[in-house]
Amino acid sequence: MSRKRIALAAAGLALAGGLAATPAATAAPSARSAQSAGNVAAAANRCSGWKEIHITGGAAKYMECTKKVNGKSYASGAFYLWDTKRDGKAVQAYAETDYNHWYGDDVTWSHFYGWADDTHHSPKISTGWHRGNDFGLVIELK
Repeated sequence: MSRKRIALAAAGLALAGGLAATPAATAAPSARSAQSAGNVAAAANRCSGWKEIHITGGAAKYMECTKKVNGKSYASGAFYLWDTKRDGKAVQAYAETDYNHWYGDDVTWSHFYGWADDTHHSPKISTGWHRGNDFGLVIELK
């Protein structure tokens, strides 16, 4: 008897969730048509989930985003750095935006960042938007 109640409760939640999602789904086309009517040139940003890089003595957690404005591609990154080892070295990150990442970089912007406090991670670092269709991050200890 309790299995049936659990199954019915789960089915009810799924149905309620589906009904709750319906108004949002029907509202989206009108938002899109309003966007078209307003002749908005910028497309919505597309961002990855958070990714992690780990090396001996350091780590980074990052997210990359892309967008198009008037047909031109832009990329951006946000990340945190961790100095995970008390050894007098700092974790350094090389960030870049580029085109054709997999077929030979055409780097459009790059910058080095560093963090040497092993008690907590860096503040969130945001690169801003730069021309390109990819964001890359490489970390090392120096």
